[in-house]
Amino acid sequence: MRYRSLLAVGICSAALAACGGSGSSDDRPDTGTLDLKITDSPVDDAAEVVVVFTGVELKPAGGDPFSIDYCNVPTNPEDCKSIDLLLLQDGATDDLLVGETVDAGEYEWMRLKVLAEMNQQDGSYILLENGEQYPLFVPSGAQTGLKLVRPFTVAAGGITRLVVDFDVRKSVIAPPGLAPNYLLKPTLRLMDELQTGTIEGVVDLAELGTAQEVETCNAGVYLFAGLGATPDDMDGIEDDGADPVVYTILEADEEAGTTASYMFSFIEAGEYTVAFTCNFDVDVAADASEYDPTAEEGEEGFETMAWTALDVTVEAEETVVVDYPQVP
Repeated sequence: MRYRSLLAVGICSAALAACGGSGSSDDRPDTGTLDLKITDSPVDDAAEVVVVFTGVELKPAGGDPFSIDYCNVPTNPEDCKSIDLLLLQDGATDDLLVGETVDAGEYEWMRLKVLAEMNQQDGSYILLENGEQYPLFVPSGAQTGLKLVRPFTVAAGGITRLVVDFDVRKSVIAPPGLAPNYLLKPTLRLMDELQTGTIEGVVDLAELGTAQEVETCNAGVYLFAGLGATPDDMDGIEDDGADPVVYTILEADEEAGTTASYMFSFIEAGEYTVAFTCNFDVDVAADASEYDPTAEEGEEGFETMAWTALDVTVEAEETVVVDYPQVP
């Protein structure tokens, strides 16, 4: 299975109290507000991927972790936030926290608390397109949740907006022996929203198929860190090249003929390689290598995927267009 989704997080400095009513962050220069949003991009063969969030935990540097909880499952489960990630696409977001306050300063990590236990029918779940529904669980989910270990700073008296990239394509798997459960093994990135941009474009699949000499173009688009990067499939293996930052299927719109559009939202400012392939169907497992860019002729994975790669530079709060073929 291949999935991808994003979590957008907005953080302002503040002490743990509601923003409104008794005062504002302008009156308290050491505090601000905390907003937490969630967003997603398309996946391939699921109808719903619902994650039940119960709260957020933050760890100040040199201080004890504290939680902002929505619900207590035994007493008020209706206050938990059940979010279908597939409803949030192309940069759209939903709120996890609005108007909360936290102390200004350095933070070591954050944790998204979820209801995702094995065999739990009223917690997080995945619904496939064929109508089959399965529990979605995190090992020791009640204790571990979805943890992001990356330091960040909450500015005093101002808003610090962060973005969490929750890559569902890499995170949802159906491990053997655990049926009927699906495993949520989170792949998360934490970024400053004000330092991110967007990549979007239109791809002529007929032109791509001709360039890659295939009769049928099962297309996909991948994004790799750095200019001139060597494309690789998503396999979780470092020895044969870096995995993509994000990737998605390309499907032609019926009204658009042979062209397909794509969008990568919340991409950190920097230099990247966009790589198009007509062999997206080869990349069937996020934890196994079907393509090996280091393989030699006769070895497994040799030339199982063809690539057409273009360099791109992402600027903060800007959208850059990468079409194929490129217009001079």
